[in-house]
Amino acid sequence: MVDLCYGGIKVFVDCFVRFKFYQNELQTGMTGQRNIEKWDPGYELLKRYVSLNYRLYYRCIYVRGRENLPKNAPVIFAPNHQNALMDALAVVYAVPGQLVFLARADIFRKKLIARVLTFLKIMPVYRIRDGYNSLQNNEQVLKKVSDVLYVKRPLVIFPEGNHGHQRKLRPLKKGICRMALQAEDRNNFNLGLNIVPVALDYENYYKFHKSLTIHFGTPISVDTYQALYRKNPSKAYNSLKEDIASGLKEVMLHIESQEYYEMIDLLREIYRHRLGRIMGMPDLKYPARLKIDRELGEICEGQIQDNPEEAEALNRKVKAFQKYLTRLNFYPWLFDRERYAEAALLAKLPFFVLFFPLFLYGLINNALPFFLPGLVNQNVKDPQFHSSIRNGMALITFPLFYLLQLIVFSQFFETWWLRMLYIISLPLTGYIAYQYYRLFKKWWVKWRYNLFTKFRPGQFNRIRELRKEILHAVDRWASRKEHCLPRSEN
Repeated sequence: MVDLCYGGIKVFVDCFVRFKFYQNELQTGMTGQRNIEKWDPGYELLKRYVSLNYRLYYRCIYVRGRENLPKNAPVIFAPNHQNALMDALAVVYAVPGQLVFLARADIFRKKLIARVLTFLKIMPVYRIRDGYNSLQNNEQVLKKVSDVLYVKRPLVIFPEGNHGHQRKLRPLKKGICRMALQAEDRNNFNLGLNIVPVALDYENYYKFHKSLTIHFGTPISVDTYQALYRKNPSKAYNSLKEDIASGLKEVMLHIESQEYYEMIDLLREIYRHRLGRIMGMPDLKYPARLKIDRELGEICEGQIQDNPEEAEALNRKVKAFQKYLTRLNFYPWLFDRERYAEAALLAKLPFFVLFFPLFLYGLINNALPFFLPGLVNQNVKDPQFHSSIRNGMALITFPLFYLLQLIVFSQFFETWWLRMLYIISLPLTGYIAYQYYRLFKKWWVKWRYNLFTKFRPGQFNRIRELRKEILHAVDRWASRKEHCLPRSEN
């Protein structure tokens, strides 16, 4: 008991000392980052838990280009930024070790948040909008960046500076270039620093249980810019920035056209299966989808430039098709078939009836933690944060609700094995309930599609004809590339 009390007092004193330390650091603008490059057991435990939760959030996570990760050398990871905090967690999930991040300084203004961010190994970067006098704090940040890279702790900087919802690379900021070149300069260009472009491609930004591809690009050696940096730092920053952008575009889906962005984005759904067969990739697993989408983007971008009148005509047809989809609440893939076999659809009905009680049990026991983030997201204006909020709340709400449910269950059932069985059933039946809902939703939309073809044949034929015109137009575009020889299909 004495040892336990002593241990408790020691922990309390340690926490108090750390609290006062953080207070002093906050006043000097350092926000407790003196040891941010050191290995932290608390961070390691949190990373493992967060990575497990992140893996469960997505149906599949494909990691490509691991061979491009520098071994035993300092590295800055430069990911594209389209999905708020989920982008940072993607890098945490895919890269071993404890990573250090840089983020804008205004989110560090509140002391409690600053402490949390520091624990998560996030450092602030100050901008003119944060106050001209605050820019002098960047000197301390740069020193700390050099310390982080010197001990070969991975650093992550989002070169676009902010996130955006479109599948394209936005203009890069010079901050990552300054950090990299100045860190090398502080070490007389002996660090051996590399910048690795990281492409993050989400099947869907907002929906749960979709696929994600993480692709590491070719490393960029910062040392190769030494001579230019010595001569003209500004030109060195710009040259490095252009090479980072090129490296990202080599591994990510980048839709350049702003005017025809929506057209190309929808054509990915309309034409993907057709182009996949042409390219000899009919299975359409997600890494293959990314390759097909990139190919389609190149086809469209080239033809938009070479044949603007054809592009405008196709754009009008794609917009008309999109209006039909929105009004009918249909998906593009439905029109791959003229009708779905009703006998096959009816054969699935016993399955839904048989498993309905299990679905209901899973829904009742998981409804609150599952739907609560949706209520929170209704008040969040930026939809790119929706997945981040849903994933972040899941870290807390599911374990908390499961614990509360177990406590209530234990009041009525004292047998230990029943309690164990109940707590195991909660996540298991929750997953089953979600899959049941997903399959039922797909089954029901096929029935609606069949009913639509039967009772509204005129409108259905107009949509099918419009879709056929779209496919044939893209066929002509694809045939102008040497390796694309599309077959005649309906």
